[in-house]
Amino acid sequence: MTAPRESSPPFSRRAFVAGLGVLPAMPLLASGPASARTAAAPASVSGVFRHPGLLLTDADFKRIRDHIAAGQQPWTGWWNKLCADRAASLEGQPNPQEGVYRADNSKHAMYRDIQRAWCLALRWRLSGDPRYADKAVETLDAWSGKLKVIGTVPPGSTAHDDHTFILLAGIQGHQWAQVGEILRGYRGWSPTNLARFQQMLSTIFAPISAWFLSEGRPGSHANWELASLCGALAMGVFCDKPELYRLACDVYAGNNRGKLRSFGNGSIVHGVYYMHPGHLGQWEESGRDQGHSTLGMSLGGDLLEMAWNQGDDLYGLHNNRFLAAAEYVARSNLLDDNGRPYPMPYAREHNPPEPHPSMWTQVNQSFQHGRNAWEPIYNHYVNRMGLAAPNVARITAQVEPNYWSAGSDDMVFPTLTHRRPAYAGPMKPASGLIAPLRDGRPMLSWWGSVGARAYAVKRGATPDGPFKPLTTIAANQLLTCTDTPPNGVWYYQVTALGSDGASGSSNVVRVALPGEARLSMPLNGLNGTGTKGTLRTPAGEWSPVEGKLLDGATWGEGRRVDQTDKAIVFDGKKAGLQLPAGIFGDLDDFTVSMWAYANSLHWDSALLYVGQDEFSALALVPKTGGGMRFTIFGASYKDARFAEAPDFMPIRRWVHVAATLRGDTARLYLDGKEVTRVDDVLLSPRQVGDQVAFVGRDWRHPSFDGRVQDLRVHAGALGAAEVAALAR
Repeated sequence: MTAPRESSPPFSRRAFVAGLGVLPAMPLLASGPASARTAAAPASVSGVFRHPGLLLTDADFKRIRDHIAAGQQPWTGWWNKLCADRAASLEGQPNPQEGVYRADNSKHAMYRDIQRAWCLALRWRLSGDPRYADKAVETLDAWSGKLKVIGTVPPGSTAHDDHTFILLAGIQGHQWAQVGEILRGYRGWSPTNLARFQQMLSTIFAPISAWFLSEGRPGSHANWELASLCGALAMGVFCDKPELYRLACDVYAGNNRGKLRSFGNGSIVHGVYYMHPGHLGQWEESGRDQGHSTLGMSLGGDLLEMAWNQGDDLYGLHNNRFLAAAEYVARSNLLDDNGRPYPMPYAREHNPPEPHPSMWTQVNQSFQHGRNAWEPIYNHYVNRMGLAAPNVARITAQVEPNYWSAGSDDMVFPTLTHRRPAYAGPMKPASGLIAPLRDGRPMLSWWGSVGARAYAVKRGATPDGPFKPLTTIAANQLLTCTDTPPNGVWYYQVTALGSDGASGSSNVVRVALPGEARLSMPLNGLNGTGTKGTLRTPAGEWSPVEGKLLDGATWGEGRRVDQTDKAIVFDGKKAGLQLPAGIFGDLDDFTVSMWAYANSLHWDSALLYVGQDEFSALALVPKTGGGMRFTIFGASYKDARFAEAPDFMPIRRWVHVAATLRGDTARLYLDGKEVTRVDDVLLSPRQVGDQVAFVGRDWRHPSFDGRVQDLRVHAGALGAAEVAALAR
């Protein structure tokens, strides 16, 4: 299977404005803490927004005012600093431009006026003095009355167009919307001028962000897409455009809403390229530099806080995956007691941008960045939710003095606006426990709790216990451990230990060693089974499951000499079998097998394709390169590793095909015999996702030309003798 090529049509603002239709109101997320706070449905479902409801709500302003009135720190200190800052004074005039370009000084006029308007709006809401609102409104009215275009290079310039107008549209569009959202309730802002400001954002900024997100660009870095995500979500709320808001939520979450689409590196499933033990999430730009990595944290924190205020919990997606990234990036920017950068685990990663891609093999810690990117992240996970985030907590305190943004990438005065009182509730239980099999052993990771000093790791033989202690992990250590139990079914649990005793215990995780059957799907048409099968649940119970025949897939002759024995027939064009999501998503070590009969072979046609999208998946490909291939590749086709047989899959006979992954070793079997293996495979189904799962087809190539029966998935890697037994 060859790498997908990136292609994008040229941007047309007029075409995209005309094409901004309303998306169907479908649930984006399961009910989470945000939606539970109110009877109203989250905005991703209802399409109805709460105002003000971007970075700050009415409740936030009241909370900040109360802290200031009580003389509490750090709010009082930052309020005094805001009042003393020239940006929040009534002096100065706006400097609107007809065109703003990244390649000349016109951008600085916009940067400066956005920051001034934000500071003035804050001073109004926290003091009640309408003069500051009037001054902020003056700035917004001046810009909406004059600005006609934004871009990278002005007309007539010979400068290189690096397309950074995309960043300008997203970041500054998001920041303008923040100011407008605060001021939209001010009676001194005329409805006509408010509508004109919304029109400016809707026609000049928003179409660029929406276009960039809709393309699903794999070759761009995470901060580019996060800029557009922030822009689309913020402008969607401020301009009351639910289709923009849903687009941002869907792209970030990697939610394809039943359609085949790809996501760029701003999507959380790609932005966190690799999950290391202890819930450390390697950020996509960590091998690049810390300036861009911390920009991703700044934009990501803003994005998640805005969605939270609209009732959508993007913070908690995929077991707090963004917190995993934040802990990783924060630690990459901290120094140890000897003043040296911490050693960081790193999974090699291709640098995506063309035309000069390269391989990153370690975190770039050539400098530690002091960007104040952390307040929304710290105050949500730690102070609001009671989760331990030691690296984020430490760096938040370290960079607090850096309240300004010289490059205008970040919202200013973040400690004043986002700081919450320290978590004071009862110690939360350890949470988010996982225990995938990696190289034949359970590898545990979990989230810690504010106030915990250590964690007791326990194992039991039944889901209800009793659980016997295995080890204790100190709270200042990486929250992970690997167990080596005897073969059997085991249950794990972690308990947080504080100064006042133990909290409640974590979720219980079941692990079977050396492995167990996960999916059995005969695909033989017997006894009305059709595409039905059975899937083992996390609790170990078998549950019915069913696939869906797609685009002309039908039934034909099976491999047994029996007229009742059937097999799925794929036509070599578009036919396929779609499997439900969730079969592969928690697996590191695994086995997949099936019987297949090929009439002919198409280049890159897939027998099996499972992944997040086109750019992150595992696949069984009968004909590619120099032979049949079992491959796994990460976001944007990074670090593709494959076990390639010396020949293509045989045709015109039934062949048993199996692939296994144990640790970093992948093996490919034909008719029960190993035909190739490859070591140094870093990725696994757990890392690449399984939102889409197909038998007989992939994302964009012609489908398999032939028949398939007896699909099986095993949690754990079967040995050679076990694979041979399946083939018999």
